[in-house]
Amino acid sequence: MSEVDQIARFRREHGLDELVDVHTHFMPTSVMDKVWAYFDSAGPLVGRHWPISYRTSEEERVERLRAFGVRCFTSMVYPHKPDMAAWLNSWAADFAARTPGCLHTSTFYPEPEAGAYVTSALDAGTKVFKSHLQVGDYTPLDPLLTEVWGLLEDAEVPIVV
Repeated sequence: MSEVDQIARFRREHGLDELVDVHTHFMPTSVMDKVWAYFDSAGPLVGRHWPISYRTSEEERVERLRAFGVRCFTSMVYPHKPDMAAWLNSWAADFAARTPGCLHTSTFYPEPEAGAYVTSALDAGTKVFKSHLQVGDYTPLDPLLTEVWGLLEDAEVPIVV
């Protein structure tokens, strides 16, 4: 039985017309290539071989989600260093605008500009944020994130951590 058929059966058995997938990754090609290379190398945060099942173009991955009955999904962008989050947020906003079903996703990093670009992302309609503590190698208690956590709490926007 194909994956599409297995998921269709799961949806039928549980009375689910559609699904929402909050953990899908769509990133700029240069970033996605580096993420996939990291998994290929069993990098220190992974520690073992972890094959990428859906190593295809954006279009093919979006079509696969639709075939699975996924109504909404995220892009789950995340920075691993300063001066990256605002650029990723801009890319993710464009991706969501041109990709029906993609929830506008944004991210942040502990840096002085974080409050400003998180405010801009919220104003632009971000529906969910991604905070990747492990990859970014930061603590959620970093004082540079105090304003960010307050903004997100006030906006009642979910954060995938």
